[in-house]
Amino acid sequence: MDLLKKKVMAIKNPELLAAMREIKASEKPEEGVQKKYVNAIMKASFVVPVAIKSVDADGKLKMDISHLKNKQGDAYIMAFTDYDTLLKAAKGASTEPQALGFTYGDLVRMVSEKGCPMKGFAINPFTENIIIGPQQAHAISMLSIQMKVESGEMAVINELPTIPFEITAPIEKYFDKVKTVRKAYLMSLKRADEERRLVIVDLFEGVDFAEFSKAFAEDVLKPMDDEKMPFMVMPITEEAAAISVKEKVPFYVAM
Repeated sequence: MDLLKKKVMAIKNPELLAAMREIKASEKPEEGVQKKYVNAIMKASFVVPVAIKSVDADGKLKMDISHLKNKQGDAYIMAFTDYDTLLKAAKGASTEPQALGFTYGDLVRMVSEKGCPMKGFAINPFTENIIIGPQQAHAISMLSIQMKVESGEMAVINELPTIPFEITAPIEKYFDKVKTVRKAYLMSLKRADEERRLVIVDLFEGVDFAEFSKAFAEDVLKPMDDEKMPFMVMPITEEAAAISVKEKVPFYVAM
């Protein structure tokens, strides 16, 4: 328990606190302020007051998580940016509050679970009092994705607005010849300011993707390559590829 307390007392969020105060100080925070806040909250851990009931032989805790309710009766987990802020909120209590550390992701997952009685969590409920419910968590997630795309950390796969025949025709002819592709989709992959045409292939069982992609690139894609929008190939077995083509119409289907 002493080790847990040391970990909790080590939680500090000066960047998040500064960003939260900037957010609260403006009715319409500028995009830079919003991004600073999202960047800080996604990395943050919080001090959450709990009532520890027991610890089993494996060290698993049985506990109640402290919460508060608004006037409408909706319950919110209390999440503090540091232990000192929790102590100030608990001033006058007969005993020192127990607490554990939870990341932002931990708290979002917790309140998203089916049957969770909490509507969300309140960060520093008695001072800054920023509420994170499903809508706020979604907005934070969307802005975080946008920031990762803009920085080049994450790529986004989208449908191409048009699929030129002069591109699909030689690809389809090649697929008919090699008979290794069940279906194929033509998409775009964007990372920061770079965009590529992306051929997502659903290969027949037993076909080696590395061998296929090397031959496909040499025989078909290189002769058609465009410096402004070069090609790349991805197997549908990759999660990002499978998600991006879900309910999309392939430009090629093996006959």
